[in-house]
Amino acid sequence: MKINKSILIFIAIVSSQLNIYTQTFDSSDLYFEEAKKDIAEQNFTKAAKMSWRGLQISPEDLDLKTLSGKANMQLGRYDTARYVLKQVYNRSKKDIDVLGYLVSIEQTTKRYSDAICFVNELLEITPYSRNWWMRKIIIYKEMGNFEEAERSLKRLYEIYPEDTAIKQDYNYLMLDDGTSAVKNKNYDDANQIYTTIIDNDPTNKLAYQGIISNELLKGNPEYALQYTNRALLELKDDRELIEKKIGLLETLGRHEEAIVYIKTDIDKTQFKDIHETTLPFLMQQSASFNEYNDPYEINKKLSDLNGNSAAVDYVVNNAMGKGYYIDAEYQLNKAIKRSPNSKKYLVKQMQLYKAMQNEEEYEKSVLALHEKFPTDTDITYAYNKLMYDIGKNYILGRQYSLASPIFEDLVSSPDFQKLAEEQIFGILLEQEKFDEATDQIDKLIGLEPENPDYLLKKSTLYQKMELFDDALNITRSLEQSYPLNQRYPLLYVGQTEAYATYLMREQRYKAVIPIVEDGLTRENNNKRLLEIGINASSAIPDYEKGINYSKSALSFYPNNKTFKLKLSNLLAQNKQFDESIAVLDSLETIYKYDRKIKNSLAEVLWFRARNQEEEGLIDEALINYNTSDSLNPSESYSLQRMINLYIIQKPHDEALAVINEKIEKYPNDTFLKYKKGLVFELKKQYDSAYYYQKFREIDNPYERTQWNLNLETLKAEELENQLAITYLQATSDSIAFSTSLASMSYSKVDGDNTYGAAVNYAARRQGVGVQGGLNYSRIFSETLYANGGFLVGTQFFPKFLVYGNAYKGLNNGYQAQAGLSLARLQNDENYYTLSVGGSKSWEDISLNAKVSLMNTDAPFPVRDNRGNIVTETFIDSNGSLQVRTLTTTNNFFFTNFMVQSRINVNARKDYFSIIISGGNAPFDQQLEFQENTFLNFNNIMVGAGYKYHLTAKTSMLIDGTWINFQSNQDVRNSTIEELVYTNQYNLSITIITKF
Repeated sequence: MKINKSILIFIAIVSSQLNIYTQTFDSSDLYFEEAKKDIAEQNFTKAAKMSWRGLQISPEDLDLKTLSGKANMQLGRYDTARYVLKQVYNRSKKDIDVLGYLVSIEQTTKRYSDAICFVNELLEITPYSRNWWMRKIIIYKEMGNFEEAERSLKRLYEIYPEDTAIKQDYNYLMLDDGTSAVKNKNYDDANQIYTTIIDNDPTNKLAYQGIISNELLKGNPEYALQYTNRALLELKDDRELIEKKIGLLETLGRHEEAIVYIKTDIDKTQFKDIHETTLPFLMQQSASFNEYNDPYEINKKLSDLNGNSAAVDYVVNNAMGKGYYIDAEYQLNKAIKRSPNSKKYLVKQMQLYKAMQNEEEYEKSVLALHEKFPTDTDITYAYNKLMYDIGKNYILGRQYSLASPIFEDLVSSPDFQKLAEEQIFGILLEQEKFDEATDQIDKLIGLEPENPDYLLKKSTLYQKMELFDDALNITRSLEQSYPLNQRYPLLYVGQTEAYATYLMREQRYKAVIPIVEDGLTRENNNKRLLEIGINASSAIPDYEKGINYSKSALSFYPNNKTFKLKLSNLLAQNKQFDESIAVLDSLETIYKYDRKIKNSLAEVLWFRARNQEEEGLIDEALINYNTSDSLNPSESYSLQRMINLYIIQKPHDEALAVINEKIEKYPNDTFLKYKKGLVFELKKQYDSAYYYQKFREIDNPYERTQWNLNLETLKAEELENQLAITYLQATSDSIAFSTSLASMSYSKVDGDNTYGAAVNYAARRQGVGVQGGLNYSRIFSETLYANGGFLVGTQFFPKFLVYGNAYKGLNNGYQAQAGLSLARLQNDENYYTLSVGGSKSWEDISLNAKVSLMNTDAPFPVRDNRGNIVTETFIDSNGSLQVRTLTTTNNFFFTNFMVQSRINVNARKDYFSIIISGGNAPFDQQLEFQENTFLNFNNIMVGAGYKYHLTAKTSMLIDGTWINFQSNQDVRNSTIEELVYTNQYNLSITIITKF
């Protein structure tokens, strides 16, 4: 059977595509390179697939996420692209490419507000980027916000004033403004706009046409003709402008001038129709006038014939009145040539230049006239007006050093004194010379004390000087003086806004409230003041007041999302959690997918959970922390608080189960892995603790180094054997006393059991003492463990010592402990001790307190009434007469209270410890071999110690104590005659190593 060729081709293509899409790699880097190549080849479908596969291997690879986002964007999968790219953006907010893709996605999906936000971030990174400014303008136009588009374009033109394309767009924008001004009959504003465009672009035909039309609407055909002539200087061969000039000359009845213009200035070949049609028509119109019957023409000829002054005056006055500036200039030039010093004609020439708006010639003319005729009133006025205008132009150009001398000279002119003083004040204000500006405004007020504008300027000056109380006093006075003028209440409210904003910036929150209240009495729905009042109340904090402000704001703006969010936050801060959640629920019905609302609800639940945690409602707090984390997984504060609470308050296995569950949800969360390591450390599973605590992220290089040392120390905890060697030296400054003690102990960890042995050695003048024994400890559960031991000794030590202690962990880092011990001394006296205590642990600090109660029956000699020891004689077994002391057994009860604190000083858990105790039995565990430990004497002990890790396996512990105790007393007739106190100093060094 013959197979169709096209079917074979189709099968081959499908096979190749299947081969491509079944490509697999072991490394995410290979997927990245493949996806990158596919992007370059514009094979976006495959690129999306390759990047997705790469992310299965490395879910947090930002480069793969960027490629995935770009590919999905090109494929029109905008939601997927947005989701992936925002993950990259949250980790790398300065990535220009990612921000650019997000702008394209949000613009394409018409989420213009988000697009503008991303463009603004790009402009913060690249503030002079022409492309992003243009993109911002386009987005504003698409969303119909032409006001912001215009503002952005003006800003772009300020940055690139020489860019041709931007200048063109700016000019078109200005043309629109000019058209709007004409429609609103703001003809002067329109002229100013068109003039600005022409100054920027002298060849802009539309601007010329706009100003010509504007002058015609104003009824000024002569001015329209002047601008037409100016346009033709730049656009000599423009047909529309040529025809406009001819039409204007015809309208003004200046047919002859139009005829001359056509014959001399218009190219006959290029504008053949004008010469063949328009010219004959104009000549026919001109023929209807009898030049010999026109007084103007007659006087022109008389002036040309003999320079008749009356004829010259007539022609000049009429020409200027009718806008025949060429005729007027011609006649004046001839007259001045005949009479160079004629004041009349020189003044006329000055007036002509002003009418022609020839600023350069007008300025020269005024200066020359003022020099020739300095006492002439009109010329002096013109000169002062010219200088005033020059000074104002300097101010516009911020050339204050050039403007100031001009206005200082004009102050002496009565016509310009007030205006000049005002300009001087403005200059001082702009230069922020506030003291001089204050003197200047006081001078103006002195000129016109009742002028409210000057008082207003002074109020504004005080506001700029941040003397807000003085500014408000002036404005308040103006309000009272002019109760019908709404300008002053509006200014007053604006000043309260500025004052309140200033106080907020200075963090003087309590002072803000009266200012806000003052402003709201005039404008109770002022959004800005209400917002400041809310923020200030929150910062004080005065949550009730903030809630009232929020409710007031919502009474005026019931659908304002921002005010509802602020109300919700304040209710949460005030522990009105149910009301806070109700507010957010009302918002969620309107803004179902608004992330900000979900985040706010997560924050409220976090506040509620923290409050429940403080009240001891641990289970409820954990539920709310978990819900908060679910609502806003991008923020880790709820998750972290919940995990820490589980570790502190719950059994280790339960905490570990929760952490494992969260790790499945957030597999790359290093915080969770680190906390998992902490739980393993608490469970004394040090190998797992070491593995997971390595995931902790620390940016500071020094802290990272210290943490690595801590990890090595943690790793050493895995070692089962420990050996400790101690040397202790005890001395006194009260008696000739010095002794020492050497100790060695060994322990081995076997699961939950620890076995140990210890030996103590002491040597004195009387001989050598040795004590040795075994000890054992066991962990029964996460919160319960115990230890015990038995020691026997020779002289200087008890004959034997047996002890046992139990420890029980409680909530919130608390632990209870209890212990019993029995010590039999070498004289066979027994001492029974009960110890009870507790401890509290924080992150790096622990505090331990213990009370010891000791009891013994000790023999004491019998004394008579004089205090002498009573003896008796007896015959021993050998028949010898012996003397012995009569004794009686007394029961003694001893107490001691001890407080000890330990402070970790670094990540390796080196620590500093302090201890203090007091009672009638010294508390020093290192001196239990001394007999005087058990004497019934009051004592106080203070001490300190430091443990330092020499290496991860070996550490050194130095302890020092100072004991002050009553060592002897002289008792006579049952009265203590003398007390003796002794200072004893103990210093020990211990080396501890694990292997």
